[in-house]
Amino acid sequence: MDAMRFYLLLLLMLGSFQIANSQFPGWIGEVEGSGETEWLPQPDFIDDIYWSGSAPLCLAGCMARHQELRRDRCGDSSCCWLGQKSLCRVNCGTPDVDYNGVVYGNDWWVGSVVRYTCHSGFMLVGKPTRFCQPNGLWTPRPTCLRMCQRGRIEISERELNGTCNSTCAYKSYFGPPKRGCSRIDNCMKKETGWKRFFAQCVPCICDCALSCGE
Repeated sequence: MDAMRFYLLLLLMLGSFQIANSQFPGWIGEVEGSGETEWLPQPDFIDDIYWSGSAPLCLAGCMARHQELRRDRCGDSSCCWLGQKSLCRVNCGTPDVDYNGVVYGNDWWVGSVVRYTCHSGFMLVGKPTRFCQPNGLWTPRPTCLRMCQRGRIEISERELNGTCNSTCAYKSYFGPPKRGCSRIDNCMKKETGWKRFFAQCVPCICDCALSCGE
């Protein structure tokens, strides 16, 4: 009976230690050259995937920005006498999105990519993709800028994308204001009344839009 009580007390003590360890992550380490030990804080970076829990008595669970993929009694090393280990991996969580934007993608684990677009009448500012990083954070989010139509303008196709092939269709421009326009699209070639027999830049007639705040 005394042995059973001792065993139950040992389980309770070890379980309490593991719970405290998950709430206050860190480890006991030796101070170099002193022979003494002290509590060392957990580093800012944890492996993006790891097995939690230490045999022989294991408590499953994940720390920081990690989420549980699955549980196993042995994991990647020695097996637990009691309890299970958790396979933990970084998860960045639901990516936020601008009120006038849309985000595509439902995989939020480390290394995943989501893509952004904006509603009609808005221009995407920033990179259209975001990546889930090993620190559990998404790369910077793009925003959606409201655009106001400024009518149609005439512009050389070279100014649109730097090339000349005697066509304007499918050419466009997005960026800092050019000719008073942040976005130039829906282009068509201006008819000049005479034919060109070799490729060269032609004038294009395009829709012009500028940020409504400018």
